[in-house]
Amino acid sequence: MRTRRCYLCKKKVPEADAVIGQLKAFCCMEHLLEWTKSEKGKQFTKKAIRKEVKERKEKLKTRSEFMREAQIAFNAYIRVRDRGKNCVSCGASEGLLRHGGNFDAGHYRSVGSASHLRFNIFNCHAQCKKCNNYLSGNAIVYRNALCKRYGPEFVELLDNRNEIRRFDIPYLKRIKSIFSKKKRVYERLFRN
Repeated sequence: MRTRRCYLCKKKVPEADAVIGQLKAFCCMEHLLEWTKSEKGKQFTKKAIRKEVKERKEKLKTRSEFMREAQIAFNAYIRVRDRGKNCVSCGASEGLLRHGGNFDAGHYRSVGSASHLRFNIFNCHAQCKKCNNYLSGNAIVYRNALCKRYGPEFVELLDNRNEIRRFDIPYLKRIKSIFSKKKRVYERLFRN
């Protein structure tokens, strides 16, 4: 018959009677509980293991994954901010939509042509799926609506703003955090 040594008291215990916890053998349940309360045992709790796995996954993420997460948080904030408003391009209200059912976060200057304006809240507004996807942003009407909202001088500044910007990972984490918090605040304040 095989025996195992207790991790704490080093006493030999038959394998059938041993209490196994986190690949370690113990002679009784009291020793297992004592070990889990100790510093060495705390690092093997389920919560600690989940935290460690989360940290490892976070380290393995690429810049593009952080960019995607930040963009999702930003777009969700824009949708919540503009909830109840009509489409910035065509003026359709949420109840009248047939293409997809709700609004997208439509960028006036697209992310492909002006990536430095990707997280600019004045460049992005609630836009129906028809205008955003099927009409490629409906840019001419979008521009006219922005001129009415902010004035032609501001839209001209937005059009002429061209710079090279590369978002680093700490900045993307901060963007995700900021817009996630703002979204929660807007949802709490303006519940329907």
